Amino acid sequence: MKLIKNIQWIVPIIISAILLVACKKDKVPLPIPVPEPTKWEKISGHYKVYDTTGAFLYEMDIMHSDTTLSDNTHIDSLLYINFDGQYSFSSQQSNFTNYPNMIQIGVHNPVIDANNDRYRIFGYGPQNGFNNFVNDTIIFYFEKQNIQYYIQDVTPYFYCECKQVAVKQH
Repeated sequence: MKLIKNIQWIVPIIISAILLVACKKDKVPLPIPVPEPTKWEKISGHYKVYDTTGAFLYEMDIMHSDTTLSDNTHIDSLLYINFDGQYSFSSQQSNFTNYPNMIQIGVHNPVIDANNDRYRIFGYGPQNGFNNFVNDTIIFYFEKQNIQYYIQDVTPYFYCECKQVAVKQH
């Protein structure tokens, strides 16, 4: 009689063990991770630019250009279209470990505006967060002046340490 009672418990335990082993979750393949966009893909795009008080100034586009030289050296450049509402130029970029999202405006002398007047544009470095791409925003800090040209171009002298906020549009 004891043997029959023990067998009654053993049979359900064996059946439960078989069911637990037999019921395995199907292996689902892991999704293919989406590659992280490059620094240049993040920066390239259409921007609305505002002054530091939030007043809209102009729209601008930034495009990336990658040139490979004959010695397989890559040169990354950014093309600014309608920078400061009137200039288009490109600037060679460098990668800095201290400022991974730094962009360089460069020095453009002369750069010609819509009235054929000449100016000098000089982009400052990334100090205090300027000229750095952060959360789809760039606070441009640059110098714009025409001291070399205002007499020859017969225009008023102009000097500005300009700060403008560019917000990428999606």
